[in-house]
Amino acid sequence: MATDEFAGPIGYLVYSFPEGASVATGVQAVLDRVAAGLIEVLDVEVVGLAPDGSARLLPFAEVSGMDQLTGAESDILDEVDLTDIASALEPGRFAVAFVYEDRTLASAADAWSAVGGSEVVAGGVDLAELERLLGEEEGTN
Repeated sequence: MATDEFAGPIGYLVYSFPEGASVATGVQAVLDRVAAGLIEVLDVEVVGLAPDGSARLLPFAEVSGMDQLTGAESDILDEVDLTDIASALEPGRFAVAFVYEDRTLASAADAWSAVGGSEVVAGGVDLAELERLLGEEEGTN
């Protein structure tokens, strides 16, 4: 988890699946990255549609067949987030949402902290903006 010296960028990932799909292989891939110290899962939610079309939380262990991340249900994703996820779902589908801290540069941050460095800014890049900039760059070559 984040320390006084380093907090990796926080990201999220939401995937939609048809009802009955097995998500266990993907969850195992997440657990492998957690075990390797590359990420820390801060929240995991499974969102389905209630009969009225609103968001309905589903038990993670029931959908995944795994209970290793059940404790990561920390409610970082609020009602607005869950409503947004539900609005993107089609009937007969559910979504798995992960909020995670990217820890891939933690060892570098520790080394820099040891010589007096301190984190100033961390964040992500908007993929649409990156695509736009790369498209402009390709157009100038």
